[in-house]
Amino acid sequence: MSAGPMDGHDRCEFVVRPDGIVVGDDGSAGALAAALPYTGRLARRAGELVEIGDLRALEALGTCRLTVGVTWTPAGEGTYRAVLAPAEARTVPTFMVIGGADATATVVHCLGRVQAVGGVRWAGVVTAGSRVVATAGDGAARRHLDEVGNRMLAILRSLEDQPVAGFVRLRFEEAYVVGASLGRHALVACTDATDEHALLATIDEVRAILADHDLSSVPTQDDPTAAHSTSVDETADEVLVEAAPTPPPLVGARFAGAGARQPRGGRRRFGRGALSPSPGETPRTSTHG
Repeated sequence: MSAGPMDGHDRCEFVVRPDGIVVGDDGSAGALAAALPYTGRLARRAGELVEIGDLRALEALGTCRLTVGVTWTPAGEGTYRAVLAPAEARTVPTFMVIGGADATATVVHCLGRVQAVGGVRWAGVVTAGSRVVATAGDGAARRHLDEVGNRMLAILRSLEDQPVAGFVRLRFEEAYVVGASLGRHALVACTDATDEHALLATIDEVRAILADHDLSSVPTQDDPTAAHSTSVDETADEVLVEAAPTPPPLVGARFAGAGARQPRGGRRRFGRGALSPSPGETPRTSTHG
């Protein structure tokens, strides 16, 4: 076990017991170990919402990789057995983003890329204000995405000062829930077993594409369980379709009076034997003559 902070070559192992006692060294003067019980409670509740069983393990990845096995007491208190090790070096490619699509269309496109990774059930983007701005995949399963996303934001924030900040994968009995930071916001996805390299490469791509967009300006998505919900491709098409241009007004003497006529109220015509009714009035008979 390490006797001090990780220098890029050390491996730390530690256990956080249900009573809060830490056995071993977490490589961060106890800060990482202190975050695990809070993170575990948030993660367990996320699994209950999505109905994919109990939390069994969690992984976090930044400059280091944290792997934690979790067991629960009958009272719901967790024991966390953790290993912190240097992460495998990754080369993040540079992406050139072409085009001027608005933020909403761009987010929808990015979720389509995530959805294309084998094993991904559904995905969504949640802002720092806990708003769901886009989703893709199984609509019934993501009905609690706002609550799950809120917990994932809290989990990512609890680790943001640690060398494992940026990516979290929670393993439940029946599936995984993945969270990745997008600046102050988060990408959340539910997956089966996936190719980690393919998933991380796609997340790198999504981060690069969304880097210049203000996600807080994207409007909140409609209820994903609504009957009229559309697929990702259909939504993207709707976003990118421009409104038909308004034809220019007709000008010139030959078009005089060609515009839409406004209805005129009834007028009394002097010297006539009848009154012209206003629209919606019942014709009246003159009392003269």
